[in-house]
Amino acid sequence: MTMYNLKDKVAIVTGAGGKNGIGRAVADRLAQEGAKIIVTDIVEVPYSDGDWEGLSSVVEEITSRGGEAAKLLVDVTDASSIENAIDKALNIFNRVDILVNNAGAAASKDRVSIVDLEEEDWDRVIDINLKGVFLFSKLFAKELIAQKEGGKIINIASIAGKKGSATFGAYCASKGGVIRLTESIALDLAKYNINVNSICPSWVDTERVDVYVEQLYENDLSHEQKRDLHLSNVESMIPLGRYAAPEDIAKMVAFLSSEESSFVTGASLNVSGGLIA
Repeated sequence: MTMYNLKDKVAIVTGAGGKNGIGRAVADRLAQEGAKIIVTDIVEVPYSDGDWEGLSSVVEEITSRGGEAAKLLVDVTDASSIENAIDKALNIFNRVDILVNNAGAAASKDRVSIVDLEEEDWDRVIDINLKGVFLFSKLFAKELIAQKEGGKIINIASIAGKKGSATFGAYCASKGGVIRLTESIALDLAKYNINVNSICPSWVDTERVDVYVEQLYENDLSHEQKRDLHLSNVESMIPLGRYAAPEDIAKMVAFLSSEESSFVTGASLNVSGGLIA
């Protein structure tokens, strides 16, 4: 059962190759709402997980239910790669309508105090999380303007873009930049009937948690112990009492992709269980 009518709309979702990621959940939900889907990532399988085949698996689960989907490899920090992806999407489905800028830098050496943060690690996070949104939004918007039928751009930011955290300097700066950039793009594109909004999740239970806990906790704990400890710590801080699931974010994306949100633009909407209410 669908809530929103996205029949004949074409959506590009970046960073969609993970088995437990936001991108997969978004692609799946938009397909259920009737949209044709282009899923992209920097590599076919960004996270290895058993028989999971990354982008191919996402396409397969959509098409197996009667939906339409295709996959493309895209480097969101490279304008020519993005232009090539948009051209291919147009060749496949003849139009584009919805962009979900979900691709993000994995937690790595950037999660340190600012005095220990290396310039190259700062650059990596800013390039993927912020420059990537700028480039894809710019090039996608040009196509929407040419089509003259409006459209939707939805950026996955974070509550970290609204409140700083120790050792998250690069990440917080990048997501804060996404929020402000979203507002500016929304004003630029309003006259073309293009809605531009950002979603600000709190902690979401994706593969990124598995990467992060290995850096956060002592090595004398097993991976599952680290994961359980982290989930427990986060859930104790969230008023609604649980970690976010990727599907929670996908629900908001579906709303912002639909005509139900036709008078919403320039917003940064919290999906945080009340964490920063």
